Amino acid sequence: EQIRVASGGGLSMRQEEIRFQGHAIECRINAEDPRTFTPSPGTITHFHTPGGLGIRVDSGVYSGYKIPPYYDSLIGKLIVHGRNRVECMMRLRRALDEFVVDGIKTTLPLFRDLVGNADIANGEYDIHWLEKYLADED
Repeated sequence: EQIRVASGGGLSMRQEEIRFQGHAIECRINAEDPRTFTPSPGTITHFHTPGGLGIRVDSGVYSGYKIPPYYDSLIGKLIVHGRNRVECMMRLRRALDEFVVDGIKTTLPLFRDLVGNADIANGEYDIHWLEKYLADED
């Protein structure tokens, strides 16, 4: 499809023909303090990713990997898919519980807190929600 469009051809379908299938959520796991978002360089002493139906992890780190202080702090992306939002959130909760990164601080604890929050579960948040949530935690 992309090659055809890039060479001047048209799309093989119209926007109206596209149907949504399920629900997906991505958590960007960073080597950062989960409250202040300051970098957390160091050595990963243990690394275990979750797996299973609807669970995908994109990462290039491993046990023994040294996180440098000079670059982007992203260490992996957890992508979860379900037939609907409820199923997706259940899979996300399980995947976050199974995800282990020891030796450095990561944003995993924050994601675990968020997935259990009623506002998040009910979809009642906006772009300012996290800032307010973190301020209330202090």
